[in-house]
Amino acid sequence: MWFRVDALSSVMIVLALFMTGCSYVYGNWKTPAQRWAPWCFCLFACLSAIASDWLVFIFFMELSSFALAAMIGKKDRPAAWMYLYSQLIGGALLLLAVAIGSAGGPILPMGPVPSGLFPLFVLALGFKAALPILHFWLPIAHGRASAEVSAVLSGYAVKMGIYGLLRAADGPSVSLLCIGVVMALYGVFQALMQHDGKRLLAYHTMSQLGFIVAAIGSGTALGRAAAMAHLVSHCLFKGLLFLTAGGLEDSYGTRDLRYLGTAAREVPLLFALFLVGATSIAGFPGTSGYVSKSLIKLSLGDYPAVMWSLQIAGVGTVLSFCKFGIYGYLRTARPGVTRAPLLGKPSSRRFKVMVAMAVATLGVGFFHRWLPFFPADGPSLWKLGKALSASCPILVGSAIFASFPRVFSPGDGHFPDVEDFLPRLGGLCLEPLSFMRELHCGRLRAYLAVAILSGLSILWFLSS
Repeated sequence: MWFRVDALSSVMIVLALFMTGCSYVYGNWKTPAQRWAPWCFCLFACLSAIASDWLVFIFFMELSSFALAAMIGKKDRPAAWMYLYSQLIGGALLLLAVAIGSAGGPILPMGPVPSGLFPLFVLALGFKAALPILHFWLPIAHGRASAEVSAVLSGYAVKMGIYGLLRAADGPSVSLLCIGVVMALYGVFQALMQHDGKRLLAYHTMSQLGFIVAAIGSGTALGRAAAMAHLVSHCLFKGLLFLTAGGLEDSYGTRDLRYLGTAAREVPLLFALFLVGATSIAGFPGTSGYVSKSLIKLSLGDYPAVMWSLQIAGVGTVLSFCKFGIYGYLRTARPGVTRAPLLGKPSSRRFKVMVAMAVATLGVGFFHRWLPFFPADGPSLWKLGKALSASCPILVGSAIFASFPRVFSPGDGHFPDVEDFLPRLGGLCLEPLSFMRELHCGRLRAYLAVAILSGLSILWFLSS
């Protein structure tokens, strides 16, 4: 059997259908190819979620990458190629890991992998899940894709890598705990450096995925439930936040926080929807983020250093969304700067999609016990102590921002990241290719001599 369905894959299918439907209704798809691309992505994503072995998972996951690259290419083709190449590298590494694990036997079933191969699986899935250094494609793709595509990319596509980690992991993993902490802290640091609203949200994708990776690393049943809860929560609130960022761009022609600041007065419904997403990502009681982050804290009780690191990341999350909310909706970042004028408002169709996502975010927060992965004997989250614990990062972050608002105002600079070093790396990779091209430009004897000597050297090395 190529496919099988369980609670985890069922949740992934529901999320794929919901996010694709919202993206499709929100977006403007002009050609038949553009209209088919989201549903092709949804189909392949669903088939990868119910794959019974790793080979089938890879096949359909990579097909979904092609479909999503086509969606990104609707607005920016170079970003689409960047995304596709990065995903194909991860897929090739994952295929290598499966080939090694399946040597001399059946194909590895979709489940825990041999401990010796686990690091290779983490590396391969890290391209999809935007693990540190391997996240180089994330700000590029999000910064250039349309809002509805970013909602699917952040809300679901990166979760396919997380889904793979959930299947591959078996027991506690110190490496995943450390990776999760680095993702959470580095992502929120980079988010604070941004003045582009969508790039800020892109780095928060990395940061929030760090919470999920850390929960998986706890190796407990509660940790897996917490990871799934935050996977669902992040899908909903981050999709909503990307769509509200798209609404800002629709209304003012820019998402640069340096030139915004009047949307709360001119487009109040958009501001209200932003607040739902922002409070959820901060973990405010009554939202989906509160449920998942509370479970993550409980699952990391044996790892206090990790838990407190995530609390610090939570404070940074509050700071960056105070920055987004204040300078994107309430006031300009600097006196004397010409504000972007109101050009229009999002259509009622787009507002309906955002309202649906906001309702889903709040619905998960209030009715979390209906979720299939919520522990049957799970803790009651409607207790004063837990609500106060969740509110601490919100209060601390808000107090810091209120005390030093200018420190967090959007600046003009660009803080370097991995993406900035790619051109240099590409130049280094091209040097040997240029050398081979020079050898082959009419000097066939020299080319053959080098090829023969190289072959003899390899044979001598293997025989020695």
